[in-house]
Amino acid sequence: MKKKILLAGLLLILAALIIIAENETPSWSQYQEEYFQEQIAGLQAQLGAARDNAEKSRLQQEIAAYQKRKPEIIDLVLPDGKVERCKTCHVGLEEISSSHPSNTFGCAVCHGGNPLSLDKATAHAQMYGGGHPGSLNVAALSCGGTGANGVLCHAGNPEEAKNEVDLVKTSIMSTKAGELSVLRRMFGYDKTEEVPGLSKGQVAALYPNPLPGRANQQDFQQNCLRQCHQSGGDLPVLTTANNGSWSGAPEQDGTQAKGQAGAQSKIQGSGCETCHVLTNPAHTYTGTDTTMKSNNIGYGMVHSLTTQIPYTQCNQCHNQGNHDPVNLNFALRSDMTKVIRDWKSGDTTWLDRVQDYYLPGEIFARCEVSLDCIDCHTRQDVMGDGKLHTSQYEAVHLQCQDCHGTKENLPQTKKIVDSHDLAFEEQITNPKFPALKVGDEILVTGKGEELPFIRHQGNEWLQSSRVTGQTFKVPLVYGSKCQQSLLEQGADSCHKCHDRSASHP
Repeated sequence: MKKKILLAGLLLILAALIIIAENETPSWSQYQEEYFQEQIAGLQAQLGAARDNAEKSRLQQEIAAYQKRKPEIIDLVLPDGKVERCKTCHVGLEEISSSHPSNTFGCAVCHGGNPLSLDKATAHAQMYGGGHPGSLNVAALSCGGTGANGVLCHAGNPEEAKNEVDLVKTSIMSTKAGELSVLRRMFGYDKTEEVPGLSKGQVAALYPNPLPGRANQQDFQQNCLRQCHQSGGDLPVLTTANNGSWSGAPEQDGTQAKGQAGAQSKIQGSGCETCHVLTNPAHTYTGTDTTMKSNNIGYGMVHSLTTQIPYTQCNQCHNQGNHDPVNLNFALRSDMTKVIRDWKSGDTTWLDRVQDYYLPGEIFARCEVSLDCIDCHTRQDVMGDGKLHTSQYEAVHLQCQDCHGTKENLPQTKKIVDSHDLAFEEQITNPKFPALKVGDEILVTGKGEELPFIRHQGNEWLQSSRVTGQTFKVPLVYGSKCQQSLLEQGADSCHKCHDRSASHP
C-alpha cells in the first residue's frame, strides 16, 4: 500500500514538473526559437557562398542579430486600436500582399479566430473556413468583410464589378451549372439549358437530386460536382506512391486513396484561394513559418495572394483530363507525370509549354499558348457577372474579334477620362501592370468589359502579359488576308485555320 502511495506521489510530482516546464517554455517561444535557428542556418549558407566583403559583413551582422534575439510576445496594433498576437506564433509568416498589409488589415479580418490568444486551440477556434478563409461558404465574412481601416473589401461596394465575393458565386466554375445542365438534358430531365432550383452561392455537390432516381446520381455528385472551386471540393494531387504518381478523382465515398508511402492525397479547391494563392502540385507549404510544416498538405506554397496567376495554377484543375458524361467519371491525362516534372523545372522551350498547357490532341491558336489563361479570360469570365449561365459559351465575355478586330473594323477601344476608373485597380494589385494614365486608350470587349492590359498606341495594339509583363503585338484581321466569318467567332471556328497542336506546334 505504501509503495502504491509513493508511486502515485511520484507521478503527481512528475506531472507537476511537466506542467511547470510547459508553462516556462510555451509553444510560441518554441516556434520562435525554431524560426531563429532556421534563419541563422540559411544566412550561414549564404555567408559560405559570399565573395564580396561587404556582403559577408552584412550577413554576419544579421546572424549575430538572430543569435541575440530572444522569444517575445509580438503585439500588432491596428489603426482602430485593436491588438492581435497572431505573429507571436506565426513569426515567419509571409506578408499576404502589398494591397493587404498586415499592419493595416491584421489577420483576424480574413481568418477570424481569437487573435489575442496565445493558446493554439483557443486562437484557432471559430476560424473562417478552418484555415481556408476563401472558401465560398465563408468568403462573405473574410474577403467580403470590412478592413480595420473601415474600407469595404470585396462586397458591398456601389460598383458591382468590385463585389467579387457575390459575383464568384454565380460563375460556372462555382455552380457547375454547365455540367448539371448537360447531364440533366442528356438524361431527359430538362428540355432547356435552365437548371431548376439552382441558386447563387449553392455548392454544386449539394444540388438536390441532380439525377433523381438514377443509380449513378451519387457518382455524378462525388466524381464530377465535388471537384474544383467548391467549398470542400476535391482535386487530384501528386502522391509519393510509385515515385510520385498522380492520384485521381475521388472514390465512391468522396475520398481519395492514400499513396503507398502514406502521403495524403485529398486536397480542397477552396473558393478564392484556388486561384489567388499559388500552389505546387503536392499542395505543400514551402515558406518560412515554422508552424506550417512542409509535410502538411492542402496549403499554398507561401502565405501570399496574387493576381499574377500563371497557367500552371489553372492547370491544377483544368487540362488534367476529361469527364466521361456516360460513365460519370474522370479520366486523367496519361502524360501528367511529365507535366508535373516540367512544372518543377520550368518550361524551357516552346514545345514544353505546348505539351503541358493543353491535353494531348487539342487544337489551339499560337496566342493561346504564348499568353497565360488570365491574359484572355476576363475577370467576369472567371469570377462571374452575377448571372447563372448554364454553358461555357454563354459565360464567356471575350471573342477572338474583341482583340483582333474584323475584316471591316478595328478592335473597340475606350479612352480613360477618369482617374477613378476601374482599370486603375489593376495597378494596385499587379506589379506587372503597365503604367496607365488619363488619356490612354484601352481595349474593351463587345460586352463592354475593360481589358486594361491591351492598349492602342499609334497604329498598334499591344498586350502585356499579366504574369510576366512581356509585351506582345496583337495581329489584326483588318487589312490581313484572314477570311473570318462574323457568325463564327468561337475559338473552335478560329482553330479551323489556326490549328496548332502538341504534335504540330
